[in-house]
Amino acid sequence: MTARELISTVPILQPSDAGAKALRLMNEYHLTQLPMVVENKYVALVEEDQIMDLEEPEIKLESIQYNGANRPAIQEGAHLFEALKLFHEFKLSVLPVITKENDYLGIITKDNLLAALAQYNGAKEAGGILALEMDPRDYSLSEIARIAESNDVTLLSVNTLTDPSGKLEVLLKTNRQELHSLVATYERFNYTIKYIYSEEQEEDLLKKNYDLLMNYISM
Repeated sequence: MTARELISTVPILQPSDAGAKALRLMNEYHLTQLPMVVENKYVALVEEDQIMDLEEPEIKLESIQYNGANRPAIQEGAHLFEALKLFHEFKLSVLPVITKENDYLGIITKDNLLAALAQYNGAKEAGGILALEMDPRDYSLSEIARIAESNDVTLLSVNTLTDPSGKLEVLLKTNRQELHSLVATYERFNYTIKYIYSEEQEEDLLKKNYDLLMNYISM
């Protein structure tokens, strides 16, 4: 999925706009940043904090000093993972999308980015989650997938994270709620299970808590 496919349309700011107008638009659209555009060219990303620092709310945005740090943007053909990197790096609430010629196309919002990531990670699909822990040198996606397939389990997504100790956590989102047989197979192949989560487990926990409450009430 490319940046262009994630575009949302929000109002743009002009250098001649007053700070008060920019704050009103940010409040209306629940954003802390809005793009400044001149003749369809992206100029800067205006921050709420910059406007609050103005001496008077009617002072024009052109009076604010902008630099390279105020111009985060992403090319229209870039992958959404690049957008995620920029959101994190610049602590953004929105990310302008531009062409190679710096023509402004629109913005990516956090909501749009999270929705796209949820699709990629299978977060919207029903199924349990299993986390394996291992040394990075022991990681073999082909073997992990083969073991899942041998248990008739489909891996909807696979994500990895290296913790501070250097261990690799491999997070598997599956299409199955019941994972006991898969866990047993991974353990048979000497994989360490870090944790398991499934909606079925959550429902069991809620039922147990409900039964305990009813028993307490009836005492």
